[in-house]
Amino acid sequence: MWGHALEESGIQVFLVDDYEPWRQYLVTRLASQPELHVIGEASDGLEAVEKVSELQPDLIILDIGLPGLNGIDVARRVREQNPKAKILFVSENCYADVAAEALGTGAGGYVVKSDAASELLSGVRAVLEGKRFVSARLSPQVVNSVTETSDTSHQTEANPYLTFRENALISEFLRSMIDATGADCGNVQLYDSGNRVLRIVAHRGFEPEFLDYFDTVDCHHNCVCSKAMGDRSRCVVTDVVTDPLFSNDSRAVLLRAKVRSIQSTPLYTASGELLGMVSTHYCRPGGPTPDIWKPVDDLAASFTAMIQG
Repeated sequence: MWGHALEESGIQVFLVDDYEPWRQYLVTRLASQPELHVIGEASDGLEAVEKVSELQPDLIILDIGLPGLNGIDVARRVREQNPKAKILFVSENCYADVAAEALGTGAGGYVVKSDAASELLSGVRAVLEGKRFVSARLSPQVVNSVTETSDTSHQTEANPYLTFRENALISEFLRSMIDATGADCGNVQLYDSGNRVLRIVAHRGFEPEFLDYFDTVDCHHNCVCSKAMGDRSRCVVTDVVTDPLFSNDSRAVLLRAKVRSIQSTPLYTASGELLGMVSTHYCRPGGPTPDIWKPVDDLAASFTAMIQG
């Protein structure tokens, strides 16, 4: 099933992701396969390089947005140290240029986190068998482009919004925003001006149901980011249970995600055009405390300046 040579002695797996609940989820999913043995974990890119060099695992499951050293650079270093190790990227980013650069390191696969429930084990199996695996949500054209090249400078036209540099900035921005607001989870959306919708490009702490439901949002959706987009100003909901903003469906999705309060802050370019939205979510009612708005605005201004630079 997993390749005869590896199956005989078991397959040693190393996990790299800075979100501990996600690592726990991976451990649980992999535990369903007796051949797979998780032998170590890391939450930092530099720590991952060091531990992989020491442990020499058969398979590395690797995120991209990591502190210390991003996942793509981790993969490059790991390939130099342990060229026999197989690498499967599991990332929240679903854009072609990021997938192309990740696979260009010599990694065997790329799974979008929100699709991991159905694709993780298939991706693991394919990579261990020496095959290429890319999440189904990446279009056939994108799949062809990333599977036919190992050129790390390859860029496709599939994503007009996000480059690898922007992805790294967005991941770090979201991490900083969650820390600054004391949030339990959050997401960043970018504005698609052609279709007039917000699209999730980074998230932390959400399961597939939430990500699918709020994947694209326009000004007619019954949700916080939609109202913030329409009003061109920050929107805060202190209790999802009682606020009349939500439809029954959107309220139910939020409550199943254990979200009780939310804030959404629009992001604008220097010329005043909508760039996107950052939202932070809380498991408790009440939302963020008023003293966090200056740090939020400072982080937003710094981020928009960097991403346009």
